[in-house]
Amino acid sequence: MILILVLINLLWASTFIFGKILLETFSVSFLISVRFLFAGIIFYLIYRKKIKLNNTVIRKGTIIGAANGLAMLFQVIGLQYTTASNSGFITGTYILFLPFIELVLWKKKITSKVIFSVIIAFTGVFLLSVTDISSLSFNKGDLYTLGCGFTFAFQIFFISHFTRQENVFPLVFVQFIVSGIMGLLYMGVEITAFGNIPDFSAALDPKMASYLFFLAVFATFVPFSLQFYVQKKVDPTIAALAYLLEPVFTVILAVIVLSEAFGFQTAAGIILILSGIILVNYGKKEI
Repeated sequence: MILILVLINLLWASTFIFGKILLETFSVSFLISVRFLFAGIIFYLIYRKKIKLNNTVIRKGTIIGAANGLAMLFQVIGLQYTTASNSGFITGTYILFLPFIELVLWKKKITSKVIFSVIIAFTGVFLLSVTDISSLSFNKGDLYTLGCGFTFAFQIFFISHFTRQENVFPLVFVQFIVSGIMGLLYMGVEITAFGNIPDFSAALDPKMASYLFFLAVFATFVPFSLQFYVQKKVDPTIAALAYLLEPVFTVILAVIVLSEAFGFQTAAGIILILSGIILVNYGKKEI
């Protein structure tokens, strides 16, 4: 399972490279809409015989999709008012919220090993995200980003909870469609309130189309589908700790592709995140 979690995070981290390029041309709402709706269409074409919808599955899939879409919108809106360092650090707060969500909604006891693992890994996120502690200030953008971390925690929890009750295939499909619809709704707000009309014609450019295809297939369809499969078998907090590998791979890709600096603080952050993940899995028969 841990190898699949590594693959999921590596694919999510690739969105940093392609997203940075695409955001120079397209709005965030356009990218969210395209990546999730296209992923939903592909998922349906491949697994349509296994997608059996009913009211219960639609309701649960909608809850997951709404949490996912809302978290992404919170993160993007927050980025307009805060720094990338603050965003990366505060988004990682989902790992702090999740054990308490499990305690309240799932009556799952928080063990000392989980607490220690979370503290270690979250310290690693801090070191990776915040290069200059003196620049760490808080504003309304940070509140939006805090909402992102809080909402992501619920998304992770609901995936683990609902995949134990329902067939995974319709849940994944509904999440894709609902997340894409939320992107469309926010696009409507951007158009009506701010007059920001997406440049749809730019999507016809072969280079941009290939980037959009990669974003929809390899950064959305594949990792989100695998996320549901893995979380059906792995505890939510363990999965959440593993998802902290995403900023690790993002840093590594940035160093390789964008030639960004790699210093002692970055290395220490990576080591702490990996230590937290290894500690929480220590002694388990399957990781």
